[in-house]
Amino acid sequence: MGDRRTAPVRHGPRQVRGDRLHDDAVLLARGLRLGLLRARQRVRRAVPARLRLPAHLAFRHRIHPPRLRDHGVRQRPYAVHVRAAVLGEGRAVLRKTMMSRFTRGASRLAAPLALVLLPACSDEPATTPPPAEIDIFDRLQAIPGMVVTEENSGVEGYRYFVMEYEQPADHGAEGGPVFQQRLLLHHRDEAAPFVLGTSGYNVNPTRQRLREPASFLQANQLFVEQRFFTPSRPEPADWSLLTIEQAAADHHRIVDVLKPIYTGKWISSGASKGGMTSVYHRRFFPDDVDGTVAYVAPHSFGTQDARYLDFVASLGSSTCKDALRYFQREVLLRRTAMLERIDAQATMDGLTYELLGREKALEVATLQLVFTFWQYYDESICPDMTVAPTDDDVWTFLDEIVSPSLFSDEEFLTYEPYYWQAATELGYPAVEESHIADLLQFPGIDVPETYLTPGKTPVFDATVMQDISTWISAEGERLLFVYGETDPYTAAAFELGNAKDSYLFLAPGLNHSASIVDLSEPDRTKALDALEAWTGVTPVLPPETAIRERRTRRDPD
Repeated sequence: MGDRRTAPVRHGPRQVRGDRLHDDAVLLARGLRLGLLRARQRVRRAVPARLRLPAHLAFRHRIHPPRLRDHGVRQRPYAVHVRAAVLGEGRAVLRKTMMSRFTRGASRLAAPLALVLLPACSDEPATTPPPAEIDIFDRLQAIPGMVVTEENSGVEGYRYFVMEYEQPADHGAEGGPVFQQRLLLHHRDEAAPFVLGTSGYNVNPTRQRLREPASFLQANQLFVEQRFFTPSRPEPADWSLLTIEQAAADHHRIVDVLKPIYTGKWISSGASKGGMTSVYHRRFFPDDVDGTVAYVAPHSFGTQDARYLDFVASLGSSTCKDALRYFQREVLLRRTAMLERIDAQATMDGLTYELLGREKALEVATLQLVFTFWQYYDESICPDMTVAPTDDDVWTFLDEIVSPSLFSDEEFLTYEPYYWQAATELGYPAVEESHIADLLQFPGIDVPETYLTPGKTPVFDATVMQDISTWISAEGERLLFVYGETDPYTAAAFELGNAKDSYLFLAPGLNHSASIVDLSEPDRTKALDALEAWTGVTPVLPPETAIRERRTRRDPD
């Protein structure tokens, strides 16, 4: 190529100079097929197995060229995607080719890539190196649309990645708005089973633990933040796109890009709304996973599902029922004192009530007290009616069971996507208010529409949940449901119908925290046998101490 010289290209501490390397790299950038052919002819010895691409090529840095943006061209990240580069016996195999929308800087891209692909030139005899092992970080980062950050793992034997994956706001409209969906991955081994955790809500990157069934199977675990829960929300947000079908398509795209990496059996799993979400994903993409474990997942019909009323009324002794109803009345009879405590709490914690209002927040908390008590607690902490309670006693009990702060602006906005879905597709429990109707200022307030910001006008579509029921009975397979005996949401448990190789278990004496470890021994054995049949891996239960620790938490697995 004459006497042309190139400026040094830095690759970590290395500097690469010379005509031949530059020319070969340009060939690779312009046409990998021709470049690889010439590279094979020059193989003398192998370069080190792993060379990290320089920072300007890392996928986490997204640079969009102005000229493409200005002309409305759908953009791709500025990156080089290399899934595997295997050097051995003079062969160079590139599984994932270079992608770039840019015409500028070809030599900048090509020369570092040549470091990964081309063997060094030497007169020494050729050697046969072992195949290059691509680190999981690099494999994940090479996925188009994926941004990866590795953080310290709180789970022994696992690496921990906080990721963002670019998703279309509308899977049915090409070239439309996109958003970044947050993912939390605990990685153990590419060949191990993989648990796809459908959170149904936000995910918390600082809260690390393996859930069932990942802990049983020593599986990789991915938790996916539900669309429209911040920060996984398109801007501007078209709320009509917050549907179970759009969310299922989010999960399908994630499965599609990760399955080539994670080759073990796949199980989807979630709890409560997350369990519902795992079932919806199976409805639209039944073959994405090999089985589904859904914990305490309700299947409601309508925005005032009356099945909950009789179930909640059946829970507990008459003494405990009377005590709970008594405390509901006491809260509303002491409205002024309760509002004073709401104000004091708001001042202390920096809360505001501009959206719903503190008066409505108090009534909603009071209405939900009995339902929430049985959802998370048991009769052992029923109020003692032998001693007249003070204002502080009444407030302390209410604040512990269902704090009015849950309906402050901060919490209100956090859970608005759930209430939108409840108002349009998912349904919502009815709550009993007849025994306090004479004290209510806002009767009938506890409906999902109450918890939406002004301007939203949801329309409930009853056919969506009916379709889910029909699919489970007619086509469902490899589904496993776990419910708590005293959990109010068990009133609306999924029904298996004619689903194949599917199971529904009830944990005796348990509430919304029920899990497989809480089942009776025969049922637990059946559940574990199902997991083994679906994955080919024998589940191992955690130590008894870990089981006891889990039972002290309010959240289900």
